[in-house]
Amino acid sequence: MKLSKKISILFLLISFVILWITYFLNKDFFQLETFFSNLEFIQKFISQNYLLSIFTFLTLYSCLILCNFPFASLLSMINGFLFGTWIGGTISLVGGTIGAFGIFIIAKFFFLDFIKNKFLNKYSSIENNFKQNDLELMLLIRIVPVVPFFIQNLILAGLGANNRKFLFTTLFGLAPWSFIFGSIGQGLEEIFINKTELSFYTLAQPEYLIPLGFIAFLIVTIIFFKKKFKGLT
Repeated sequence: MKLSKKISILFLLISFVILWITYFLNKDFFQLETFFSNLEFIQKFISQNYLLSIFTFLTLYSCLILCNFPFASLLSMINGFLFGTWIGGTISLVGGTIGAFGIFIIAKFFFLDFIKNKFLNKYSSIENNFKQNDLELMLLIRIVPVVPFFIQNLILAGLGANNRKFLFTTLFGLAPWSFIFGSIGQGLEEIFINKTELSFYTLAQPEYLIPLGFIAFLIVTIIFFKKKFKGLT
Protein backbone atom coordinates (compact mmCIF):
# COMPACT_ATOMS: atom_id res chain seq x y z
CA MET A 1 0.00 0.00 0.00
CA LYS A 2 1.33 3.44 -0.94
CA LEU A 3 2.47 5.79 1.82
CA SER A 4 -0.07 8.48 0.80
CA LYS A 5 -2.90 5.95 1.05
CA LYS A 6 -1.74 4.85 4.51
CA ILE A 7 -1.61 8.47 5.66
CA SER A 8 -5.13 9.09 4.31
CA ILE A 9 -6.48 6.02 6.13
CA LEU A 10 -4.78 7.12 9.35
CA PHE A 11 -6.30 10.60 8.99
CA LEU A 12 -9.77 9.13 8.45
CA LEU A 13 -9.46 6.86 11.48
CA ILE A 14 -8.22 9.70 13.71
CA SER A 15 -11.09 11.94 12.55
CA PHE A 16 -13.58 9.14 13.19
CA VAL A 17 -12.22 8.54 16.70
CA ILE A 18 -12.23 12.27 17.54
CA LEU A 19 -15.87 12.62 16.49
CA TRP A 20 -16.94 9.63 18.59
CA ILE A 21 -14.96 10.86 21.63
CA THR A 22 -16.63 14.28 21.21
CA TYR A 23 -20.00 12.54 21.18
CA PHE A 24 -19.34 10.48 24.32
CA LEU A 25 -18.05 13.54 26.20
CA ASN A 26 -21.16 15.53 25.24
CA LYS A 27 -23.89 12.90 25.38
CA ASP A 28 -26.31 15.23 27.12
CA PHE A 29 -26.25 17.57 24.14
CA PHE A 30 -27.70 14.81 21.93
CA GLN A 31 -30.78 14.24 24.10
CA LEU A 32 -34.33 15.24 23.19
CA GLU A 33 -34.48 17.33 26.36
CA THR A 34 -31.76 19.58 24.92
CA PHE A 35 -33.64 19.90 21.65
CA PHE A 36 -36.95 20.90 23.24
CA SER A 37 -35.30 23.24 25.76
CA ASN A 38 -33.84 25.17 22.80
CA LEU A 39 -36.83 24.72 20.50
CA GLU A 40 -37.90 28.37 20.52
CA PHE A 41 -34.41 29.51 19.52
CA ILE A 42 -34.16 26.83 16.79
CA GLN A 43 -37.56 27.68 15.30
CA LYS A 44 -36.73 31.39 15.33
CA PHE A 45 -33.43 30.71 13.57
CA ILE A 46 -35.21 28.60 10.93
CA SER A 47 -37.85 31.28 10.29
CA GLN A 48 -35.14 33.91 9.80
CA ASN A 49 -32.67 31.69 7.89
CA TYR A 50 -34.81 29.07 6.16
CA LEU A 51 -32.49 28.03 3.33
CA LEU A 52 -29.40 28.15 5.58
CA SER A 53 -31.25 25.97 8.11
CA ILE A 54 -32.07 23.38 5.45
CA PHE A 55 -28.43 23.32 4.33
CA THR A 56 -27.24 23.03 7.96
CA PHE A 57 -29.52 20.11 8.80
CA LEU A 58 -28.70 18.39 5.50
CA THR A 59 -24.96 18.72 6.18
CA LEU A 60 -25.35 17.52 9.78
CA TYR A 61 -27.39 14.52 8.69
CA SER A 62 -24.82 13.59 6.03
CA CYS A 63 -22.01 13.73 8.61
CA LEU A 64 -23.96 11.58 11.08
CA ILE A 65 -24.56 8.93 8.42
CA LEU A 66 -20.93 9.07 7.30
CA CYS A 67 -19.68 8.60 10.88
CA ASN A 68 -22.27 5.89 11.67
CA PHE A 69 -23.80 7.85 14.54
CA PRO A 70 -26.66 6.03 16.31
CA PHE A 71 -29.25 8.82 16.17
CA ALA A 72 -29.80 9.28 12.43
CA SER A 73 -33.43 8.06 12.66
CA LEU A 74 -34.07 10.49 15.53
CA LEU A 75 -32.66 13.35 13.45
CA SER A 76 -34.97 12.24 10.61
CA MET A 77 -37.92 12.75 12.95
CA ILE A 78 -36.55 16.11 14.10
CA ASN A 79 -36.31 17.12 10.43
CA GLY A 80 -39.98 16.24 10.01
CA PHE A 81 -40.91 18.07 13.19
CA LEU A 82 -39.13 21.28 12.20
CA PHE A 83 -39.67 21.35 8.43
CA GLY A 84 -42.73 19.15 7.86
CA THR A 85 -43.03 15.71 6.31
CA TRP A 86 -41.99 16.59 2.75
CA ILE A 87 -39.19 19.12 3.29
CA GLY A 88 -37.91 17.26 6.36
CA GLY A 89 -38.13 13.93 4.55
CA THR A 90 -36.25 15.36 1.58
CA ILE A 91 -33.49 16.64 3.88
CA SER A 92 -33.13 13.13 5.36
CA LEU A 93 -33.27 11.51 1.92
CA VAL A 94 -30.63 13.73 0.29
CA GLY A 95 -28.44 13.87 3.40
CA GLY A 96 -28.65 10.10 3.90
CA THR A 97 -27.75 9.47 0.26
CA ILE A 98 -24.75 11.83 0.42
CA GLY A 99 -23.53 10.22 3.66
CA ALA A 100 -24.01 6.70 2.31
CA PHE A 101 -22.20 7.57 -0.91
CA GLY A 102 -19.33 8.99 1.16
CA ILE A 103 -19.00 5.71 3.08
CA PHE A 104 -19.24 3.78 -0.18
CA ILE A 105 -16.51 5.77 -1.96
CA ILE A 106 -14.17 5.72 1.05
CA ALA A 107 -14.63 1.95 1.49
CA LYS A 108 -14.23 1.33 -2.23
CA PHE A 109 -11.04 3.38 -2.48
CA PHE A 110 -9.31 2.49 0.78
CA PHE A 111 -10.70 -0.84 2.01
CA LEU A 112 -11.86 -2.75 -1.09
CA ASP A 113 -9.11 -5.36 -0.91
CA PHE A 114 -9.56 -5.79 2.85
CA ILE A 115 -13.34 -6.35 2.54
CA LYS A 116 -12.88 -8.80 -0.32
CA ASN A 117 -10.10 -10.79 1.36
CA LYS A 118 -11.67 -10.95 4.82
CA PHE A 119 -15.30 -11.47 3.94
CA LEU A 120 -16.37 -11.81 0.31
CA ASN A 121 -13.75 -14.34 -0.85
CA LYS A 122 -15.29 -16.84 1.58
CA TYR A 123 -18.64 -16.44 -0.16
CA SER A 124 -17.80 -16.16 -3.85
CA SER A 125 -21.31 -17.31 -4.80
CA ILE A 126 -22.71 -14.09 -3.28
CA GLU A 127 -20.47 -11.96 -5.47
CA ASN A 128 -21.40 -13.95 -8.60
CA ASN A 129 -25.10 -13.70 -7.85
CA PHE A 130 -24.76 -9.98 -7.17
CA LYS A 131 -23.17 -9.37 -10.59
CA GLN A 132 -26.16 -11.02 -12.27
CA ASN A 133 -28.86 -9.23 -10.23
CA ASP A 134 -27.12 -6.17 -8.84
CA LEU A 135 -29.87 -3.58 -9.31
CA GLU A 136 -32.66 -5.73 -7.85
CA LEU A 137 -30.57 -6.90 -4.89
CA MET A 138 -29.42 -3.36 -4.09
CA LEU A 139 -33.03 -2.18 -4.06
CA LEU A 140 -34.07 -5.03 -1.78
CA ILE A 141 -31.19 -4.34 0.61
CA ARG A 142 -32.23 -0.69 0.85
CA ILE A 143 -35.99 -1.13 1.16
CA VAL A 144 -35.88 -4.14 3.50
CA PRO A 145 -32.99 -3.09 5.79
CA VAL A 146 -32.19 -6.36 7.55
CA VAL A 147 -28.48 -5.46 7.57
CA PRO A 148 -27.44 -2.22 9.38
CA PHE A 149 -27.16 0.74 7.00
CA PHE A 150 -23.44 1.32 7.55
CA ILE A 151 -22.67 -2.36 6.87
CA GLN A 152 -24.84 -2.26 3.72
CA ASN A 153 -22.60 0.43 2.27
CA LEU A 154 -19.42 -1.52 3.09
CA ILE A 155 -20.80 -4.72 1.55
CA LEU A 156 -21.89 -2.94 -1.64
CA ALA A 157 -18.45 -1.32 -1.88
CA GLY A 158 -16.79 -4.72 -1.46
CA LEU A 159 -19.04 -6.18 -4.16
CA GLY A 160 -17.88 -3.45 -6.51
CA ALA A 161 -21.32 -1.92 -7.04
CA ASN A 162 -21.65 0.62 -9.83
CA ASN A 163 -21.57 4.22 -8.54
CA ARG A 164 -24.66 5.36 -10.47
CA LYS A 165 -26.67 2.30 -9.50
CA PHE A 166 -25.63 2.81 -5.89
CA LEU A 167 -26.91 6.40 -5.93
CA PHE A 168 -30.17 5.43 -7.66
CA THR A 169 -30.99 2.52 -5.36
CA THR A 170 -30.03 4.50 -2.27
CA LEU A 171 -32.33 7.39 -3.25
CA PHE A 172 -35.16 5.05 -4.19
CA GLY A 173 -34.72 2.77 -1.19
CA LEU A 174 -34.34 5.50 1.43
CA ALA A 175 -37.33 7.52 0.17
CA PRO A 176 -40.09 5.53 1.99
CA TRP A 177 -38.18 5.49 5.28
CA SER A 178 -37.24 9.18 5.07
CA PHE A 179 -40.83 10.33 4.63
CA ILE A 180 -42.16 7.82 7.17
CA PHE A 181 -39.80 9.16 9.85
CA GLY A 182 -40.57 12.69 8.70
CA SER A 183 -44.28 11.97 9.20
CA ILE A 184 -43.65 10.49 12.65
CA GLY A 185 -41.60 13.59 13.44
CA GLN A 186 -44.70 15.76 13.25
CA GLY A 187 -45.87 14.02 16.41
CA LEU A 188 -42.44 14.03 18.04
CA GLU A 189 -43.41 16.52 20.74
CA GLU A 190 -46.35 14.34 21.81
CA ILE A 191 -44.13 11.24 21.83
CA PHE A 192 -41.60 13.09 23.99
CA ILE A 193 -44.16 14.45 26.47
CA ASN A 194 -45.98 11.12 26.85
CA LYS A 195 -42.67 9.23 27.08
CA THR A 196 -43.77 6.84 24.32
CA GLU A 197 -41.03 4.39 23.38
CA LEU A 198 -40.24 4.03 19.69
CA SER A 199 -40.51 0.46 18.49
CA PHE A 200 -41.56 -1.60 15.51
CA TYR A 201 -45.19 -1.13 16.57
CA THR A 202 -44.81 2.63 16.24
CA LEU A 203 -44.13 2.09 12.54
CA ALA A 204 -46.57 -0.80 12.08
CA GLN A 205 -49.32 1.40 10.69
CA PRO A 206 -51.06 0.78 7.34
CA GLU A 207 -50.04 4.18 5.93
CA TYR A 208 -46.40 3.19 6.47
CA LEU A 209 -46.38 -0.53 5.75
CA ILE A 210 -48.55 -0.56 2.62
CA PRO A 211 -46.19 1.56 0.44
CA LEU A 212 -43.17 -0.38 1.73
CA GLY A 213 -44.85 -3.70 1.05
CA PHE A 214 -45.93 -2.61 -2.42
CA ILE A 215 -42.42 -1.50 -3.41
CA ALA A 216 -40.90 -4.71 -2.01
CA PHE A 217 -43.51 -6.74 -3.93
CA LEU A 218 -42.57 -4.98 -7.18
CA ILE A 219 -38.88 -5.72 -6.67
CA VAL A 220 -39.49 -9.39 -5.85
CA THR A 221 -41.71 -9.64 -8.94
CA ILE A 222 -38.97 -8.12 -11.12
CA ILE A 223 -36.42 -10.62 -9.77
CA PHE A 224 -38.82 -13.56 -10.31
CA PHE A 225 -39.65 -12.70 -13.92
CA LYS A 226 -36.03 -11.88 -14.72
CA LYS A 227 -34.94 -15.35 -13.56
CA LYS A 228 -37.84 -16.95 -15.42
CA PHE A 229 -36.90 -15.11 -18.60
CA LYS A 230 -33.28 -16.24 -18.25
CA GLY A 231 -34.46 -19.82 -17.90
CA LEU A 232 -36.26 -19.60 -21.25
CA THR A 233 -33.28 -18.17 -23.13
